[in-house]
Amino acid sequence: MSAPAWEPPGASVVERREFVRTGPSGLLIGPTGDGHPITVRIFRPEPTRVLVSTRDYMKWVLVFRAVTLGAHVTVVTSTPRVWESLVRVIQGCGGTIDVLPDARSVPGQGRPYRPSLVVDDLAQSDGIRMSLGAWQAVLVLNDAASGTAIHALRSCDLALVSPCDARVAENLRRGYVLTAQQLRQVNNLAENEVVVAMPRRVSRVLMPPTPTEYELLFRA
Repeated sequence: MSAPAWEPPGASVVERREFVRTGPSGLLIGPTGDGHPITVRIFRPEPTRVLVSTRDYMKWVLVFRAVTLGAHVTVVTSTPRVWESLVRVIQGCGGTIDVLPDARSVPGQGRPYRPSLVVDDLAQSDGIRMSLGAWQAVLVLNDAASGTAIHALRSCDLALVSPCDARVAENLRRGYVLTAQQLRQVNNLAENEVVVAMPRRVSRVLMPPTPTEYELLFRA
């Protein structure tokens, strides 16, 4: 993640509904422009790798929503101070989270009703190669505009990206075999929009924090 001085989302991006609903299953990302909710089943019998190249507040919202699904969170980072506020919120809400300097003590797997979420915040993106087990997912925090992003994308099941410039769009195209028509969906993202991409599929999704998430995560 960026330095501790990162900006929280402005009040204008906050969703007006009070509660997050996950639909039949999965982690809610948000609705599409026509109101259709997009959920991602990141906790399943096989491991899931997600490349995350988004605004910082979206990363926090993703982690917090995973906690509401019962996940135990393990953050692997060289900058633990950046995560201190989120750790306090999660623990204050009854969730569990560990912050580690490396991946040696990361849980080997999760359980159906106690999945494991690993957040890889290391520069070398160990999450791409990390050994994962059942009911476990890793969020690989990476720069989708970097020269190594194509390899990282191909090593992950899906990617969440915001903002999305021409370089990022080209990497998504090459990493996930997307068409020019599909890539038009990623143009001119608003502050509260994110691209959800996977091989041959892409969606443009609204991802504002709910009022409750905003109060808990960003008002302090």
